[in-house]
Amino acid sequence: MRRVALSTLVLLAAPLEAQVPLPQPVRAMVERAAESGDAAKIEAVVAVAKETNPESAAEIDAIVAAIAERREAARVESLKTAGFLDNWKGRLDLGGSIQTGNADTKNLALGLDLVRDGLRWRHRLEAAADMQRSNGMTDQERILAAWQSDWRLSDALYLYGRFGYERNFDAGIARRFIESAGVGWRVLRRETMSWDLEGGPALQQTRYFDGSSENGFAFRGASRFAWEFAPGTRLTNDSFLLVAEASTVNNTLAVSTTLWKALSAGVSFTVQWEEEPALGLRSTSTVTRFTLGYGF
Repeated sequence: MRRVALSTLVLLAAPLEAQVPLPQPVRAMVERAAESGDAAKIEAVVAVAKETNPESAAEIDAIVAAIAERREAARVESLKTAGFLDNWKGRLDLGGSIQTGNADTKNLALGLDLVRDGLRWRHRLEAAADMQRSNGMTDQERILAAWQSDWRLSDALYLYGRFGYERNFDAGIARRFIESAGVGWRVLRRETMSWDLEGGPALQQTRYFDGSSENGFAFRGASRFAWEFAPGTRLTNDSFLLVAEASTVNNTLAVSTTLWKALSAGVSFTVQWEEEPALGLRSTSTVTRFTLGYGF
């Protein structure tokens, strides 16, 4: 009988213990972390709060969930009312060198990457230029530019349309236009890592410096990988494959790290392979770039 009475008291006491309110300082700490939107900070603060206040674990989870829901609603509303020129984020890179004396060499490297995320649409503008002149002669001229628009079907799948332009002395390309469309798949989507794969039909119009040209249908495949493996330090690897009468493969590996606030330093290495290069040129060409970047 005494054992039954004791068990009853324990059962009655459990809900009372679970209803102990979260101390105000701890609540404020959890709310500040949740409002920041920083996943690592939220996880760390919630772990400490639950360890010191185990009886309030459910309340802590409810606070975090409510703030996350409120933040998401505000984000969605902001995207609904934003104009096309709003919410662009990106990075501008600049590098170069000047050599005088026995040789007169000027080198310039520029890069631009802009992205706008909407509820359904994602737009991206990419551009890069590497130019070098030695003793009054152009040794290198490589210009790339592309516009891509994605329409999200789900969190993982999207349709895309893309228009690209290329001019490349090393590959013998006077100008190349590529229009493509297809399906994209977001293989990974995490706080510090993302990976997109794309594929679809394309049209290309290529003119070489030797006067020859190649026009027709092709298949375009692409991979875009990004990984922030340390705070402020990011690795990216972008690849594309153009399968045509004369195929092309391009891969760019880059690493950038934050120096101060929005200022960063980066290095990239690009390899391009042409199945049928212009007469007298090699199939493979490379470009190494060292730049300072500004994020916005």
